[in-house]
Amino acid sequence: MDRLSFFLTLLLLLASNAAGEGGESVNPFSPKASLLRYWRRTFPNAELPPFLLGKASPLNATQAAAYARYIDAHTLQEHLPSFCASANLYCTSLKKKKKGSAPAPVPDTFTEYSGRDFVKYTKPGAIGSSDFTNYSVSSNVAKDTFTTYGGDHDQRSQQFTRYESDGNVGAGRFSKYDTEGIGGFNNYGDNGNVDQHRFTRYGDDTNGGLQSFTSYSENANVVGNDFKSYGSVANGILSQFTGYSTSSNVIRNAFTSYNKEGNGPLDQFTSYADSGNVVRNEFQSYEADANAGLEQFQTYSELANMPESVFRSYGKGDNGASLSFDTYGNASNPLAEFTEYGKDGNAITASFTMYSKDNTTFTEYHRTGTTFNDYRNTTVSATALVEPGKFFREASLVSGQHIPVPDITDKMPPRSFLPRSIADKLPFSSRRLPELIQTLNASGLQVAMGRTLADCERPAVKSETKRCVTSIEGMAEFAASILGEKAWVSTTANTAGSGRMVEVGKVQGRNGGGVTRAVSCHQSLFPYLVYYCHALPLVKVYDVEVMLEGKKANQAVAICHLDTTQWSAGHAAFRALGHRPGEIEVCHFIFQNDFIWVARD
Repeated sequence: MDRLSFFLTLLLLLASNAAGEGGESVNPFSPKASLLRYWRRTFPNAELPPFLLGKASPLNATQAAAYARYIDAHTLQEHLPSFCASANLYCTSLKKKKKGSAPAPVPDTFTEYSGRDFVKYTKPGAIGSSDFTNYSVSSNVAKDTFTTYGGDHDQRSQQFTRYESDGNVGAGRFSKYDTEGIGGFNNYGDNGNVDQHRFTRYGDDTNGGLQSFTSYSENANVVGNDFKSYGSVANGILSQFTGYSTSSNVIRNAFTSYNKEGNGPLDQFTSYADSGNVVRNEFQSYEADANAGLEQFQTYSELANMPESVFRSYGKGDNGASLSFDTYGNASNPLAEFTEYGKDGNAITASFTMYSKDNTTFTEYHRTGTTFNDYRNTTVSATALVEPGKFFREASLVSGQHIPVPDITDKMPPRSFLPRSIADKLPFSSRRLPELIQTLNASGLQVAMGRTLADCERPAVKSETKRCVTSIEGMAEFAASILGEKAWVSTTANTAGSGRMVEVGKVQGRNGGGVTRAVSCHQSLFPYLVYYCHALPLVKVYDVEVMLEGKKANQAVAICHLDTTQWSAGHAAFRALGHRPGEIEVCHFIFQNDFIWVARD
């Protein structure tokens, strides 16, 4: 056989092997054909179901190769409109770049520098970096003022390293500081005596800035930090407080009108005021009337002495906010007050996990969407609301029973997976979130992206095996690693019966109705499809006919968790059904566009 004949024969074989569902022809070099070949190698006795294949990347071979090259060359931003359209991504803040070369970055270095006022520092639109290293170190009275710094929202990188460290009476002032670039405060005011720092109208009316406070005012005495109108009316500002006022004495931190009326703010408070003595944190009108904010408090005031936290009108009037307190208040004699927390808000979710001690009051707070997991204040957890039908007992799955079905509608925007060859090239970690946001120009989604990455990176709970997947191949690989080549995926067929009282029709259990293993995959919000998948031991899975007006309207999938011993006493399921962890099984339906994997009989 000559080379031409061999090549033509190979093409025919590839084309035959890459036929799609229903026998339609698929370009053998396209990402979809590659996916089909991978699927058949992984699950040789099963075809890729249409509902999952429909989420595969629509990119052809030429497009996939081109966009992969753009990522490698760091030029993808120049092609974002076509990339988002052809790859079926959810892009919210595309901006066309102006032609012409950008001005060269201008570095400014202020080393071993002290006692100066910076008024209207940097010209409008300037780029580059300013480095304040060992600035006002070991000063007796450090009084440095940055007024209208970074005029007209410049995109410079500002680094304050060892700023006012080891000094006596530190008094830094940042008034109307308008950077849209990166502001880094590292070892700021640590080991100082009487640290009083003011951030007034810091980052107001800006777009997409990243502000990082690391080891801020640590080991200091008499710390007072005021953040007034911080990030007000800003768009997509990301603030990280790590090691903030740790091991300090007599701390008062005030956040007033912080992120008020902002859009998409992301704030992370990690190891905030840990091991401090006499700590008072005031959050007044924090993120009030904001949109789609993400606030994370992790190990907040851990092991502190007499910490006092006041959250007044926190998230009041918010739209689509997500507020999480993880390992909050594990301290000596803590006092926490939540007044008008999330009041008049819309689509707010709030979670309190490992929230300790009883000296906590909630007044006029947003109850719907608020969960208390392992919450030690039992007087509050019983009052939180749970949507009817969200959880139920296995005995409800009997033909002829009438049960409520919760809202199982997928409310996320339609998107596709990226080809694995492209998804693996993009950074996927909280540490590199600013880089990914910049690459995809996705400042409007940074809150949701931060939430997704935080879920993906949290440690697995006991007996859980988890993985976030960014491609169908990744999902299939994880399912096969748990269930083997007989793994099979299914989902609830449609949304009929959602939010209604329905009749249960025919019920059929997988694995003969016995106990099985399963992998559950839940959709997360990201510019492209990302799923959070985790293995579920000791479950039963049922196919359930949903009847409306005597006719079959839906084929739903329900899963029953038989071992709830590791669930927290404050889990919403126990608030809805009663009982305690380990006393009952808990069942729920699989929502639209979520998936359940079970090994076939």
